[in-house]
Amino acid sequence: QISTDELTLYKDYWSPELGEQLGLTQKEYRVKRRQHHWRRKQEGGDSTPDLKVEDDLTFMHDDLGSHRNDVNIPPTMGYYNLSCPFEWYKYSCAAIQDNEVDEQVTAASMQYYQQHLAEIFRAFHSVSMNHPQQQQQPKRILMTGDSLLRQLFISLACNAYSLNIIEHSEIQWREVWPCPEGFAKCAITGGQHGGFDAASIRFTNGMEIHFVPHRGFAYTDMSKGEPDVLQRMKWQIDNLGNRIGFGKKTAFPPSGPMTHLVYSVGTHFSIWKSRKILSYFASEIATTLMSNERRPKIIYVITPTAHFNTGDGQYIRRRGRMDGETSKCVERVTYNPRAKMEKQILTEGVNVDVLLEYDDLDLGALHVHKGDCVHYCMPGAADLVAARLLESFF
Repeated sequence: QISTDELTLYKDYWSPELGEQLGLTQKEYRVKRRQHHWRRKQEGGDSTPDLKVEDDLTFMHDDLGSHRNDVNIPPTMGYYNLSCPFEWYKYSCAAIQDNEVDEQVTAASMQYYQQHLAEIFRAFHSVSMNHPQQQQQPKRILMTGDSLLRQLFISLACNAYSLNIIEHSEIQWREVWPCPEGFAKCAITGGQHGGFDAASIRFTNGMEIHFVPHRGFAYTDMSKGEPDVLQRMKWQIDNLGNRIGFGKKTAFPPSGPMTHLVYSVGTHFSIWKSRKILSYFASEIATTLMSNERRPKIIYVITPTAHFNTGDGQYIRRRGRMDGETSKCVERVTYNPRAKMEKQILTEGVNVDVLLEYDDLDLGALHVHKGDCVHYCMPGAADLVAARLLESFF
């Protein structure tokens, strides 16, 4: 139960006086306040969605450089160190760092983000200028895949949030979401910033983006998620006249039919198994839909490069964990075997409209590390891809 003291404490925004009184930094108070609001909502109490940027103006407070001002980027554009209410703790390298190597990884990722911030800003600014009356209908996008595609959803949400262009959101934060084994310490294991399955956002121009895992919800009863989104889409194509829909597991109901489908098979399966799943997607869903004039635009995100110390960068799938040397991230690999396989199956204009690549063979230094050479620190490499994904919607 939430105490009366907590209700009073987390009513206000952080101030230097409040921080001194509580012994909390602005970031520490902000995170605790968000988790308090999430717990209030879970217990049925009144909780105003925490979507105010004013509390997060100092996200660039670790002296990692400054924004370029020659492209009219607002000083608050971007996110950092859990400044965004949609961020995951385990991807925020600034939040999880506990040694000098972690600090170097955080700095490198932030530098990459800043170097590409002009392109990122242009993509998101164009959305903010795209008012509802200028559209025939708002875009309604389904993103379905694994945690790698979910990172792109987080990036879309966080960069948009920093520009105040998110009107509504529903994020299904889980009460428990364990930290990876490679974490020496773990400050957040559930609730806001812990981890979510499905999530939905609506922009001020009416555009909606819904993320749903393609193979069920994590750590829970499979009935709470779709065990296989592709199988459901195949059924819809066969029984609903060559059409697909969002399903019933989005965080909030879509306002209309799907205009864009974003899919990625991800990295949780062996390459052999991934090839089988992707071939099914291409032959049974994508190719069939391409013949329908009223179909959604189909965008496939190529699985990003893994940079484990294993020759081709891939995680070695065998009983037990890899040893300390093979689980380290290398800065560069010569090729991405998953990307090669995916491009053998999918072709723009044939079975997809857009193939979106990371172009990240030499970005191994930007991963989370700590035994994770698949996911990138956020902000970082995923944000540039998310900006290009956003541009593909228009």
